[in-house]
Amino acid sequence: MGLESVIEEILARGKAEAEEIRKAAQADREQMLQEVRLDSAKLLAEREQAAHLAADRMRVQDLARAELESKRIVLAGQKDLLDEVHAKVLERLAVWPECGALLRKMLDATASDWHGGKVHCGARDVDVVRGIVGARFGGTIDTIGGIVIESEDGSQKTDLRFESLLSDVWRDSIRKVAEVLWPSK
Repeated sequence: MGLESVIEEILARGKAEAEEIRKAAQADREQMLQEVRLDSAKLLAEREQAAHLAADRMRVQDLARAELESKRIVLAGQKDLLDEVHAKVLERLAVWPECGALLRKMLDATASDWHGGKVHCGARDVDVVRGIVGARFGGTIDTIGGIVIESEDGSQKTDLRFESLLSDVWRDSIRKVAEVLWPSK
């Protein structure tokens, strides 16, 4: 029976060693799982933070895009309105009943310029202009009103057409007009 007790002792030691190995493996497993859990929790926190930052960045960018688009729409509307006002002013000037009186004042003020040259005007103003400048009348031009004075040698022209004068005034005043219509906050 000595052999049986040796075998039992070897088996008992084997079981004890196997149990120790199993316990050590179990401890290693638990340690590894805990490390993996910590690493994954840390990674999850980093990813959540990155996602929050990306979402915030996207929100800010979307908001900025929306603000720019709304400003673009407002500016386009303002430009359309100003263009419409400009067109209406030109329409009114084209049928302005006091045009003759203004042409007389313009011709009186520029008499020294046209005495040696020619004066051109629109078809509707021929009688008024010809009546004032006589032989210095140079013919008709395409205009809604006003005059163009040409020097005797034709090298210089003074453009006093209503369209040109309005363009000059418009360019010089548009900022002020826009500020009156749409004041800054």
